Amino acid sequence: MSFILFIKTYFLSYFTTLLNPTNIHNSLKFKQIFQIWYCIKQDNIPGEYVEFGVFKGKSLYHSWRCAKKLNLNDINFYGLDSFEGFPVENHNLYTNENFYTSYKKVEKTFKRQKNIQLIKGFFDTTLNSNEIQKIKKISFAFIDCDIYESAVPIFNFLKERISIGGFVMIDDFSSIDKNNNSIHKAWLEQEFFSEDFIFFSNYSNGQVFRKVR
Repeated sequence: MSFILFIKTYFLSYFTTLLNPTNIHNSLKFKQIFQIWYCIKQDNIPGEYVEFGVFKGKSLYHSWRCAKKLNLNDINFYGLDSFEGFPVENHNLYTNENFYTSYKKVEKTFKRQKNIQLIKGFFDTTLNSNEIQKIKKISFAFIDCDIYESAVPIFNFLKERISIGGFVMIDDFSSIDKNNNSIHKAWLEQEFFSEDFIFFSNYSNGQVFRKVR
């Protein structure tokens, strides 16, 4: 390696590692969310927005703001989360301690948004409630549940509910736990998705799929 190339490489590496990986991930995620809403607007795709895994509400707020900026004002937003952590702990990062959040604080964040509804509880329970079962069309499903066990009931719920042209965006798609389970594995277990969806885009450790038939 020449001296000039070494200097360029050194500074590129230096400035890249100055950035927090979480911040890089979130910025790419936010950009992807806005791109999806733009496509929904452009193609006039009907349906609601459902987010599985709200945590502190950052993605939910950003998604609501993107839709508002594009004048998509008739969409209802649903944010589902236990606000108690995970049903199981099989991953070093995805633990109740690391992902503790306050339902009251998140609720306060959205108290002025009349078209945002928070649903508290684990997915295997809340997805069977009348409140959620009434949702028949979804234009944008954002899955940020992190683990295989939470993804399984979500994918079962989404069958036949995603509008043609609608999107499924999955964060931490390929994260693997100590049992070799991942959201990717849960996705592959559903033939419905492999038959009716195409790969649309990816960002960091997330992937986006679009229903085409």
